[in-house]
Amino acid sequence: MNQRLARSPAKMIRYGFLAFCCLVLLAACGNNMRDDSRIKPYEASPVFADGSSARPLDPNAVPRGQSADLALTTGKVDGAIVTAFPITVDRDTVAKGQQVFNIYCVPCHGAAADGKGIVSGYFNPKPANLIDTPMKQQPVGHFFDVITHGKGIMFSYASRVAPADRWAIIAYIRALQINKDAPLDVPADQIQASGGGVQ
Repeated sequence: MNQRLARSPAKMIRYGFLAFCCLVLLAACGNNMRDDSRIKPYEASPVFADGSSARPLDPNAVPRGQSADLALTTGKVDGAIVTAFPITVDRDTVAKGQQVFNIYCVPCHGAAADGKGIVSGYFNPKPANLIDTPMKQQPVGHFFDVITHGKGIMFSYASRVAPADRWAIIAYIRALQINKDAPLDVPADQIQASGGGVQ
């Protein structure tokens, strides 16, 4: 019993200290914290000539994570699909495209890009025949859009294939469309010029 009485003043001091801390914290919740001197969004401000605290975005601002070249990253300019490669196509680009095509595209579209990949029999509708005449006439932006967003039962590859690699795949597809037997032998300038379609 005496030990309990001896601890009692220590407990009372602790509880008293906690009560004091609570009062101090509650006292800090006054209007002075709510109404500080910072400018709030869309608040009037005498600092700027237009009287608004909200500043317009710089017309040259680029969203974080996005390249300034929209044709390169979206395959579109002003909402229209591009009809020219936004990259310089060379033999290395086509070789890289072949490598990435073999990883991601061959299972469905086949090594010859004729839509007869190993798993194509499981799909309805079948994967597109990329070397068929209607596909040869498609602009390069069409292929970029399909790789990015998917089409039909094909899902988006945007999270798997970087934009530069998508353009490399498209360069390789163009090379196949021009010469399906020797795509790596197609002159790079011929591929570069085929952005609007293979003639």
